[in-house]
Parts: sequence; structure tokens; C-alpha cells
Amino acid sequence: VKPIYFRPPYSIDEEPDTADQVRPLEIVQDRGYISVGDKIDPNDWRDNPRPTPEEITAGVLANLDKGNIILLHDGGGERGNTVKALPVMIEALRARGYQIVPVSELIGKTRDEVMPAISANERWMAKIDGIGFLLFWLINQAIVAVFFVGDFLMTGRLLFVGISAISDRIFTKRPESLPGAETYHPSVAVIVPAFNEEKVIERTVRSVMASRYPVKVIVVDDGSKDNTYELTRQIFASEMAEGKLLVLTKPNGGKAAAANFALQHVNEEIFVAIDADTVIAPRAISYLVANFLDPRIGAVAGNAKVGNRINVWTRWQALEYITSQNFERRALNLINAVSVVPGAIGAWRASAVREAGGYPVDTVAEDADLTMSLLQAGYKVKYEDRALAYTEAPMNASGLMRQRFRWSFGILQAVWKHRMAFWRGGTLGWVALPNILIFQLLLPLVSPFIDLMFVFGSVNYLIDRHFHPDTASAASFHKLVLFFALFLVIDFAASTIAFILERREARSPQDKWLLTQVWLQRFAYRQLFSIVLFRTLKRAFDGRSFAWDKLERTASLTHAETQRP
Repeated sequence: VKPIYFRPPYSIDEEPDTADQVRPLEIVQDRGYISVGDKIDPNDWRDNPRPTPEEITAGVLANLDKGNIILLHDGGGERGNTVKALPVMIEALRARGYQIVPVSELIGKTRDEVMPAISANERWMAKIDGIGFLLFWLINQAIVAVFFVGDFLMTGRLLFVGISAISDRIFTKRPESLPGAETYHPSVAVIVPAFNEEKVIERTVRSVMASRYPVKVIVVDDGSKDNTYELTRQIFASEMAEGKLLVLTKPNGGKAAAANFALQHVNEEIFVAIDADTVIAPRAISYLVANFLDPRIGAVAGNAKVGNRINVWTRWQALEYITSQNFERRALNLINAVSVVPGAIGAWRASAVREAGGYPVDTVAEDADLTMSLLQAGYKVKYEDRALAYTEAPMNASGLMRQRFRWSFGILQAVWKHRMAFWRGGTLGWVALPNILIFQLLLPLVSPFIDLMFVFGSVNYLIDRHFHPDTASAASFHKLVLFFALFLVIDFAASTIAFILERREARSPQDKWLLTQVWLQRFAYRQLFSIVLFRTLKRAFDGRSFAWDKLERTASLTHAETQRP
């Protein structure tokens, strides 16, 4: 059946005085509905404060002289007190001689007249309406849940990372202070896979050659279409003659294949892998190598920093490297669960890498994949924040999205590849992979809903406050603002701690400016990275292959030239 009663929302214009007020009721009447007003409203719908059953009953009895329609509510909040008030109210009305009847009897119509049976077509429309309202409710509840659960998880993570990062800085001993460190000087090679790097390769190799730790440098040209191979051999001919530098070339096969080709020529105990656009600090290798005194350590991540801070996008990435990537590595370092050794700078125990089968060529985040393989094999992976390396970051949003698309797709590949670690346990299965799955894949995917919930809730409150002040819930709005503001404050505090924990030699005069951009950067990144993750999941479900997407070099690395210790 369908009721043909119509009550104007909020009882607006049930006693019209002008043509404008009559017109809506005229439309309703033309569609076959009967407008029903009300005069007795005990305000049982209020939630702040919520009236008691006694107050609701008293509100009805005190206004019986105003009319014969009583307005009560069964929705819009907790209505338990309305239900409790009904028996008392009904007895009081009957005791005063009132007869309670349905509206149909009041206007002289039968029940079938005011609730006619619906047609077959209307029945289908009713089902569709029901599904639509159900979906709307589910989406609304999901957004609310994402807001509070996401807010709680991200806030808890920030607190954990902050406390752990501080503890790591205070309590972790420097490896050179351990027994036997003075006599530990393993042989080291530095491998530099290169593809179309003629603009930056000279600077990168010179920074390695200037290292204070003796190394052999291996540059592998991965089938470049420019003059990377010829230029490197020409510029460093004397170093090649002295046996300090080996320049190789091979058909193009990707970074992992190039690194594996270089590994075939590594006879040293330790090798350091860096990107061809990276400038390393003179003592970076010394700091990395000292950690391998512990035979259980398979790899050590360096401190990668953005060197081309020349516009807002590269500065925001510099902020991200400090407050997210490196800050998290500090925390994970405390429990030996660093899950990604960055391609910009990382040191590896050669025997451990060979034991793992070398760099994997079936994923596009080979550094993360190899790191997970070492963790799964029982090796420790550490973070050395004094091993500084300055890299060239994408210069615009398009380049950043392309880079992060490859990163997120490669990380997803690696997590899927090592999924059995969830059941095997260890730092990989119990710490590293859950951290990646929750905080690098799932939460970033839905994090815009946190902003959406805040904006929607704020706008909805302001509209209600202006048009329907009696229905605006100030308590809910204040709760929404409190949770959102609390997250922002904790995020800023954690970011501040991340900057404080940076070594003096790694700091920049720009850092104070970067810190003022935290909230704006976070908001922009959430939207951008969610788009990237949606594309990542779509590509994964499509099952299409993924080609290495190399960014064009600009040779714009300026920060490192003034900051290298």
C-alpha cells in the first residue's frame, strides 16, 4: 500500500498566507495527496538535551487546546523515550475523555482510501527505492566508519612511529662503537645501473669516487639511447685504467637486470647500489658498511633526500622523505623491520643477495622485493640515517604520479609475491607486510573519505544551523571537529619530531618552510595518491603487464651541492 498523506517537512507552510506558500501544497494536492498539519508538538525529536518520557507527555497534555493532531517521531535518532511516553500519554488522554483515532476516521475516509494498494510497476519502484535508500545509508555509514577508524589508526601509527623513532635515536648504538669495529674493513663495490643518464652520470660517479671509503665502482649502461656509455668511459678513462672504475654495457632489460649484470662482476663482500641521478655524501658508504659487522644484517638503507628543491612539488617531496619515509624507517629500525631499502642508496651483503637469487626481475619495485626476500630469509635490515644521498625528484604532479604508480604497483606485486609470510610470521609477516598493506595501500586508498566526511559534516551542520537550527546537532559537529583537529595536531607534532631527529649535517635552511606546508601537502597528497592507488588496483585486476617508466632527467640537483657533509 501507499499512504496518500503528506506532512510538509518541519511543518512549513501548513497554514499558508501567500501564493508562494500555497504553490507547493497545490502541487502535492494535484498529485492526489492530502496535506496533514499538526498543532501539538512535544519536541520529542530534540537530542540536546533529549526530553524525558514525562516531559514528552507533559508537552502533549499542555497543548491539547491547540488542535487534534499530535506529532511524534520514530526516526532521526534515539527515540526510546517517545516509546516509553506512549502508554502514559494514551491513558492520560483517555482519562480526559479523548478518543484516539487514525487520521482516516478523522476526515471521514476508509483505510483503503488513504492507503490504496500499489500496482505491479509501483512495487518494483518501491523495491528500487528501498535498495537506493539502503545503499545511501550503507555508504554514509561506511564514510563515517572510515573517518573514525582511519583517524584512529593513523593517529595511533603516528604516536607509535614518533615514540619508536625517538627511542631508536636515543638507545640504538652506533655500529662503529661495537667491539671489533676498528678492524672491520670489508671490501666494497658500488654499482650504478644507468639508462639514458648522460645529463647526470658524471656528477653521480664523481660523488662516489670522492667517498672516504675505498670502493670499486661498476657502472652498467642498460642499453641507453643516448651517450651514457661513451660519455662515462671518456670522462673517467684514467679511473678505468687504474682499475677503480668498470664501465659495462648490455641490451636494455630494466634496472633489476642491469643490477644483476653488475653483480656478476662483484667480488667484494658488500656492495652499495645507487641510482644514476644520486649524489652521495663522502662518508655515506663508511656509515653504511660499519653496520655489516653484525653477520645477521643483510642490507642497510641509507637516508635518501630530495636534492632538487626548486618548486612546490619537489619541496613537498622533500617534506615527505623526512616526515614519512625516513621517519618510518627510524621507527622500523628499532625492531629490525625496515621493509624497503631505497634504490637511491642502499648497501647489501653480496652473499645474502645471491642467496636470494639476486634482484627480482618479475616486479617493478625490485628494491622492495629484494628487501622482503632478505627479511623472509631471516636477515635483519637496518636504517643508517647518517648515510646521506641526494636524489632528483619528479618536478611536477604528472611526473610524481607516474613515479608513485610504479612504486605502488611494484609494492603490491611484492606483497602478493610474499603473501605466505603473513602465516609464517617473523618481522616480515607480522610487522612489515601488515604495515605496508594497511598504511601504504588500504588507508591511502580511502583517506580522501576522511576529508570528505569532515567537509560534508561541516557543510551539513552549517546548513542545518542556518535553515533548521533546532535540528542542528552541535555535539556531533564538535566531535567531528575534535577528531579531525586532533589528527592534524598529532600529525604536525610527529612531523616536527621528524625534523628534530634529522642530523645537523642533513638539515637545510628550507626545513622551517617545509614544516609550514605539512597540512597542505598532506591534503594534496591524499587526493593524488588515492588516484594512483585506484589506477594501481585497476591495472592489477586487468592483469596487464607493467613496463618500467623512467622519468626524464633534468640535472637540476642543487641542494646536494651545498649540503653534502
